[in-house]
Amino acid sequence: MNLRTFLPPPATPTASPPAVGAAAPDLPEGAPRDRPVVLAFLRHTGCPFAEWTARELRKAAEADEEIGWVAISHAPADATAAWAEAVGGLGAATLLSDPERAYYAAWGLGRSSLGHFAGGRSLAQVARLARTGVRNRHPHGSRWQQAGTFGVDAERTVRWRHLPAHAGDLPDLSQAASALK
Repeated sequence: MNLRTFLPPPATPTASPPAVGAAAPDLPEGAPRDRPVVLAFLRHTGCPFAEWTARELRKAAEADEEIGWVAISHAPADATAAWAEAVGGLGAATLLSDPERAYYAAWGLGRSSLGHFAGGRSLAQVARLARTGVRNRHPHGSRWQQAGTFGVDAERTVRWRHLPAHAGDLPDLSQAASALK
């Protein structure tokens, strides 16, 4: 276990998360620009919630090719790629790395609190996912990083967002897809 993942990362200036109906911040480099896109900013590689999200993105990308499905990690690219392979890959979904957390900050996703990722609701969700075979893996990144998922239309307007109330509050990607139709 990498105990450094329990240390809060340095604070970075963070914008407010874009509201539904607002213009989207810049898309991360490598995100599709030719169609609507769902951007899932992950907590950390090794997090069961990130793994669940990756699996759901893979399924969504297989089911709906009209939308660009993107997972963004804040682990370095090599650690992100190794983690993705360990969780079965992302299929047709795009996997990006933002170790400086610049895009996280631009989309309003900064540091969370201890209660956000270690509170009762999050730990109950960890237990629920463990019963389905999704468990903590060797972490890389910070457990303190907030996650968030956004649906952005082809005109680059935010049409849907999910800002988790706690780390185990997972996005409903079918809602994201519906908002982009």
